[in-house]
Amino acid sequence: MTPDEFQAITNVPRGTIDRLIRYEALLREWQGRMNLVAPSTLAEVWERHFLDSAQLAFHVEAGRRWLDFGAGAGFPGLVLAVMERGEFRLVESIRKKCDFLRKVVEDLRLDNVEVVNARVEALPPMKADVVTARATAPLATLFDWSLRHGGAATRWIFPKGRTWMLEVEQARQAFRFELEVAESRTDPEARILLVTNLRRTRG
Repeated sequence: MTPDEFQAITNVPRGTIDRLIRYEALLREWQGRMNLVAPSTLAEVWERHFLDSAQLAFHVEAGRRWLDFGAGAGFPGLVLAVMERGEFRLVESIRKKCDFLRKVVEDLRLDNVEVVNARVEALPPMKADVVTARATAPLATLFDWSLRHGGAATRWIFPKGRTWMLEVEQARQAFRFELEVAESRTDPEARILLVTNLRRTRG
């Protein structure tokens, strides 16, 4: 996928594309120092990482407060921040990855991002409108870590791979929630899980 193809799908302005091109350059530079993404995915950055992250914007109105934990290389939260979809807290426990995230934020002059070097389960409640994470943990674990960071109106949005149905079944053993399932634009076997009214059933 090219930047122009990405722009045609997402309808973002050219300035956003220019920022993402710079983001890609930084990702490739820092990948040589640490394992930010699987090396096999570097040739597919615009689809595998950028579009896979950007597609979450189709499911949430702009201007919300996002909490993205296990932020890693910034997917999905930092891509959505570049798209100016709201205010973002990117939570990452590995300091070197936080250094990378802060470098991107600085270079792209993003004033809607806070990078937090911590484990999400150790943080005080963040009161997020939207909670997300990508390739971090099973759904039940994500719920356990993040439940206290949401409220009655919070939406939990998690991209999941081919095992998503099993993860939903396992999560329902400990949590009650309403679920919508959206198809992924980047992987026919993947789904985007849109969760509301999340609460514990036990424990």
